[in-house]
Amino acid sequence: MGLEEWGLVVGVIGTVAAVVSTGIEVRGRMSRRRSPAPASPPVNQVNQGGRYDVFISYAEADSGAAETLAGRLSAEGLRVFLAKWIGPGLVESLEKEAALGSSANGILVFSTATMNDAAIRDEYAALLDRVHTGGRRLVPVLVEDVELPPFARIRRPVDLRAPGSAPFDDGLAMLVRALRSRSDAT
Repeated sequence: MGLEEWGLVVGVIGTVAAVVSTGIEVRGRMSRRRSPAPASPPVNQVNQGGRYDVFISYAEADSGAAETLAGRLSAEGLRVFLAKWIGPGLVESLEKEAALGSSANGILVFSTATMNDAAIRDEYAALLDRVHTGGRRLVPVLVEDVELPPFARIRRPVDLRAPGSAPFDDGLAMLVRALRSRSDAT
């Protein structure tokens, strides 16, 4: 092979390498762009105007933890209201208000973001009102190491700070028992 032919071979190899490299880079960018499909609510959770065993209040920053919790509670057969599961075309504030009024229990997911969110502070106040006027239960659920506000601090919290651990599973089992007992009583 002459010098010209070697130059052609090296050029072809370089071009193939560039095409493969570009393909890998584009594929990587596209996979990063694709967000995982949001978990849809279990069919029995689309419960417009119905009763719920539990209303879960959470800051947007904690939506992943809240959705995981909601999924686990739902898998235990509890009817769960989670704002993220509100269907298209519905008014979120109206759905939340209706669900709050028809829920036997309330959970407030606590993290560093919780009390910095004005909407969550309103839900906290509404959940406390339900405790005092409707005999409902409010369960603080810790997903981060935070100090609870005074009216949450006087209630026994459930520690769900370590998903996948034995304490997490124990806390979840205790929470399910509490929610079921309260739902059965109402």
